[in-house]
Amino acid sequence: MWRLWGTLGLQDIRQRYRRSILGPFWLTLSLAILVCTLGLLYGQLMGKSYREYVPHLTLGFISWQLINGLVSDGCKVFISAEAWIKSVRSPLSLFVWQLTWRHLVIAAHNMLVYVGVALLLGIWCGLEGLLVVPGLLLVLANAVWVMLLVGILCARFRDIPPIVSSLMRLAFFVTPILWMPDQLGTRSHLALFNPFTYFVEVLRGPLLGYVPSAATWMLALAVTIVGWSVTWPMFVRFRGRVPYWL
Repeated sequence: MWRLWGTLGLQDIRQRYRRSILGPFWLTLSLAILVCTLGLLYGQLMGKSYREYVPHLTLGFISWQLINGLVSDGCKVFISAEAWIKSVRSPLSLFVWQLTWRHLVIAAHNMLVYVGVALLLGIWCGLEGLLVVPGLLLVLANAVWVMLLVGILCARFRDIPPIVSSLMRLAFFVTPILWMPDQLGTRSHLALFNPFTYFVEVLRGPLLGYVPSAATWMLALAVTIVGWSVTWPMFVRFRGRVPYWL
């Protein structure tokens, strides 16, 4: 049903920015202003050059906005579609793909900021940049199981969305977006205890021109396998109850 969820995802964006001149490009503009401001300020505070820090910050924000949007909105993926679920018989995965597509379109708009940064600073990722494709697929594979899991849990327990929102705000500060792992010195390995680090890295690394370590790929893949192993049996068992919980 890709035509349906693709159309619904685009319609969500149109509805959100209806009667707006720039539409979703307002997010792009906001990100560009944020990157320029924080790049100048935090780059100096952390002793990093503008050329080194701004691309790191830009791709970190773009990656995080994609991941955070998928997880946070995933909490309400079924709650927001309550009227549709109760009136039309359709697979629950339809709404997951709709949400995924919507955030991918927004991320594509935000990538224009990195293109501008790369042109201004003369950054070229080379062939390593092609690794962003499997990296993105890995992120989406995890986003789907996360949305299915939290979507069902939040449909049953309405206290979970604010908890997830608070945890995601905390995760932002402990994920290497505003800072770099090498700034932890001998404790740089502590960043590996944060699973979000792997998924930000598989998106950011290739576009910065380097290949993420094998450990990063393997740990990200391990999270994917464990996540699906837990989520799929739960989804199969409880998906029929979602309309009643709503």
